[in-house]
Amino acid sequence: MNKLIISILALLFCIGFTNAQLFESKQFYPNVKTIKGKYYSGTGGGGYWSIAKLDTLGRTFEEESYRKKRLLSRNNFVYNSNNDKLYQIQTFDVNNPNRINDTIVRYQYKYQENRIIYKKIVYNSNNFTDLELIENKGDTILIYRSKSYYFRPKTNTTDVYEKIYTLKYKNELLIRSEEFDLDENSKENTYFYYYPNGMLQRRKIEREPEPEFGVVYVGGPGSDDMSYKYKFDKFGRIKKLYYIIGKKKYKIATYKYYKK
Repeated sequence: MNKLIISILALLFCIGFTNAQLFESKQFYPNVKTIKGKYYSGTGGGGYWSIAKLDTLGRTFEEESYRKKRLLSRNNFVYNSNNDKLYQIQTFDVNNPNRINDTIVRYQYKYQENRIIYKKIVYNSNNFTDLELIENKGDTILIYRSKSYYFRPKTNTTDVYEKIYTLKYKNELLIRSEEFDLDENSKENTYFYYYPNGMLQRRKIEREPEPEFGVVYVGGPGSDDMSYKYKFDKFGRIKKLYYIIGKKKYKIATYKYYKK
């Protein structure tokens, strides 16, 4: 791969890295009915925003995304008793407004002592990802194998991509993630550093071998070595999110929380 392109939207998921890179963080907001988020390109503009509706446990069960006043998408979420997502159901898509109630992602799990030891992410019958725990070294180092299957209708063939993830923890926080791509014979090490409250402070990526033409981030500011800064409300919830790259600080998102 000569050039690696990363969407800036993927970086937003780094904020929830307190347990494992491979699984979505479980976030609960008790006594909150809706959360409004505004998203910026780092220049203060953008016009993208969202409304999340929460259930009685404080989990998001519906989320709408907008560009200014235009509704772009609406998704609903269904959870299991472990508060892991079972279904993501799209009830509106601006690019296909006549399609409704389309289950675009479904999940299957196997647990061992409340730890996910197997997860299957299904996009359709021909495209899915299997993720399995293959080694546990005292709960401080976990090794997972990931296999992703992508069907090509034109050739009637299925591509299989396999990766090995080694996750290292300290004080129950993920401090290092090693991703080994068996197809590309390449390695990506990600290091995580935290504030005293457990929020992500810095994320640094090292690649072996290094991309020939470097890494390109699209959709906003991004870097393989970047820091995060937050402003919180009186309840300790994120009010403003900033990225710090080099000596520059970029405003990325703001959030407001409502009881009604």
